[in-house]
Parts: sequence; C-alpha cells; structure tokens
Amino acid sequence: MAKPGPKYISSPEAARILGVNVSSIKRWTDCGELACIRTAGGHRKFLLKHLVEFAHDHQKVAQQANLLPLDTPGDREISYYTQKGDYSFLVPWVQARALEGEYGQVQCVLLSLYLTQHELHEIYDLLITPVLHSIGELWAEGTITIVEEHLVSQRLKDGLIRLQEIVHLPERTNQRALCLNLSEELHDIPLKMVQHLLEEKGYQVYFSGQKTPVNQIEKVFTTFKPDRVYISSVYSDDPERDQTELDHIFNVCKETGATVFVGGRGFDTLNYRHPAVRCRLDNFADVASS
Repeated sequence: MAKPGPKYISSPEAARILGVNVSSIKRWTDCGELACIRTAGGHRKFLLKHLVEFAHDHQKVAQQANLLPLDTPGDREISYYTQKGDYSFLVPWVQARALEGEYGQVQCVLLSLYLTQHELHEIYDLLITPVLHSIGELWAEGTITIVEEHLVSQRLKDGLIRLQEIVHLPERTNQRALCLNLSEELHDIPLKMVQHLLEEKGYQVYFSGQKTPVNQIEKVFTTFKPDRVYISSVYSDDPERDQTELDHIFNVCKETGATVFVGGRGFDTLNYRHPAVRCRLDNFADVASS
C-alpha cells in the first residue's frame, strides 16, 4: 500500500489555526515570513510544519493558535485544556480516547500542545509517560488485555512519530548520540522520545529500536562514532543477562570515549556504576538538560 502524501492546509484553514484573518496569511507569505507551497494556479497551500515554524518565531500567534475543531462544547473544552496545558485533565482524556481507538483525536492533542509552544519534554513527562504507566497498570490488574495494551502503545507511538515531523530542529551540530535498547527490551517508546529531544538539541541521533543485539556492538561504534550513548530499560526479566550486556556496552564506551546515560525502571535492578556512565536520567526534563 502506498504511503499517504502530506496533508495540505488551505489559506482559510491556516488562518483559523493561527487565529488570524486570511489577509494576514497572505501578507506573511508575500513577505516570506510564513513558508508555503504554491500550486500551479497560484494558490497557497501549507504543511502543518510551516505553521509550527511560524508560531515558533511569533509568541503572540502561538498563544492564540488552535489546531483542534471548535464545533461542539466537547471540542471547545478539550481545546481550552490543551492550550492551557492542563495535564490533570488531558491524561485521562487521552487515555480514554486511545482505548477507544480514537487515534486522530490523540494525535491532534499532541500536535496542538506543541503548536502552542508547550515544551516537548513537558508533553512527554506530564502526558505520554503517565498514560503509558496507567495503561500498563490496567493490563497488570487484568482490566484490559495485552492486545489492548499493545494497540494503545502503538497509537501513542504513531502519534509521537507524527509529532516528530513538525518539531522545530536547530542547525545540526557535529555531536552524535546512539540510543540503545537491550536485546530483550520490548519497550522502545521512551527511547523514541529521547531521540526526539536530542534531535531538538541538534544531535545526529542513531536509534536502535526494540531488542537490539549487542554481541557485535563494537561495529556500531566504529561506523557511527557516537559521543553519547543513551540506554533505556523499562523492565528486566533477566537481570543477569541484562547486566552482562550492559557491562559489555559500558566497556566499549569506555574504550571509545563515549559518555553513557541510562534511564528507566529496569535500572532499579541493574548496576550502572561504571566510569563510562555519567548519570541515571529520571525523567525527560533531565534528557533535555543533559
């Protein structure tokens, strides 16, 4: 199946999202402040990334921007709490929509939070992480099935990938980071969020994904020469195996001069005290400031 193309936004819709009139959209595009795509007929079309980039440079516009529909009282309510960044409301709302399979609504809230200039690490710490923890607890207590847990996790992961497409990226530095999971780690969403935060800082990031075999990890260091290595462990079902893998990675990092950062609940049962390890990161705000 062919991958769907990008969704183009018309001038009236762009004006609605940014909370201005169409004449402002025309003026900003004519003077080059707001990027757009010109059709063969001369019409302006926008990608969401164009609007996000403009809002990033115009604080007043960002404060009034709104990606969500306002057709019903429910729409207006979720729009209000999204603009406000009220995560005590958004966490149960996003969890409920994800369980119901309302992928589009979940994605729209994530994109709207970023459009209105809520920090990426804040979205991850105060929304995505609590939802994932709550979904895991519902599965552990038997309230939802493992299939439902996987479906919700995948919906959130898809939303993160869509969010990554609009994140404002600075000019890339010459710093390289390697994001690693261990060989039996199935949870790669936290590491995906680490990748986004590092890219937002200008890093060239190499992301391993689930279940990374580490028996030939030396070749990765030879090829990519990472300055930093971020290792995530959400759950360790075999601490002895995972410790052996970690010690191997730590030693390779020491030999190559790469600095290691670790994070995740799995490290409650693993020893990460090693000369190559700088620290354990407790949240995504720590990643952003690392």
